[in-house]
Amino acid sequence: MKQKLYVTILFFLLIVSMLIAEDRNLSSDINPSKDYIYPKSFLGNFIIHMKKITSARKGSAPVLEFVIDSKSDKWTLCQPCKSWGKKDKTYKYFEPMVQGSRIIFGITNELDDITYYKIEGEHPYDLALYKTKDEIEFLKRFVFFKFTATAAKDLFRFERKINNDIYALDTMTKLLYAYSVPSNYEKMIGNNYIPMNWEPYEISNKTKNKALKFYEYDPVGFVSEDYSYEFFNVKTNIHTYDWWIKTITAGEKLSEVNKLRFMPRVSAQAEKDWKIRDDKIPVCSPYRKKDSLKQDSNN
Repeated sequence: MKQKLYVTILFFLLIVSMLIAEDRNLSSDINPSKDYIYPKSFLGNFIIHMKKITSARKGSAPVLEFVIDSKSDKWTLCQPCKSWGKKDKTYKYFEPMVQGSRIIFGITNELDDITYYKIEGEHPYDLALYKTKDEIEFLKRFVFFKFTATAAKDLFRFERKINNDIYALDTMTKLLYAYSVPSNYEKMIGNNYIPMNWEPYEISNKTKNKALKFYEYDPVGFVSEDYSYEFFNVKTNIHTYDWWIKTITAGEKLSEVNKLRFMPRVSAQAEKDWKIRDDKIPVCSPYRKKDSLKQDSNN
């Protein structure tokens, strides 16, 4: 009797382990103690930086870069930025101005008074689903970024404060993920739309019905060792897939912008070999769940 019970328990544990493996079926080849593509140490004391703001016709999307192995430590400990960040874990650095593109007459969409923020190993928003033991351990591989800035500084009624989430970098795979979406936008001069009130995908009314974690969606790009990628005629080491560029620049009317921009996806056409590094070949997340395609209707 005891032997039969023992065999039954072993069989049950085997089935459970198989179901877990299938649930996150593409992550079985991820070794949590291993670096992929290039060593994490190569990143050094890296910072995220905007090289330029593209034109309004391109959604005023910033050209981002990772300044790898930065010689000086620009990051300083700071307080959380409103609901973003955690006490004693949030860092920032300041930059006076980022070059913009011409909008109309002598006006450009440059940004002033930029403050970049980062938090490592913990989700910046207070979400209960990331407070379990497994999720706390899993998120240690991610670094999250955002920035605040002033748009149209000193242009009186056109001046606006910017408060934008950026990306989460998986330091293990070197893939980039979006993790939040604006709940609304404000229209400015030159058909510019300022994202307002960012919310994590997990709780936003636009995406929460998909019941997916940010890292289960397709990554939006990756970070390379060199500046081999050209984003709107500017060289950078942050490669973004075409589908994501279309997403962040989508729409001309406010209703279209609000519906389409910064929306994540889980695509059946995404390459399953996540180690491929080609900005023309988007890959799926190595952490994608088996039923993610059913949960995401935009694929």
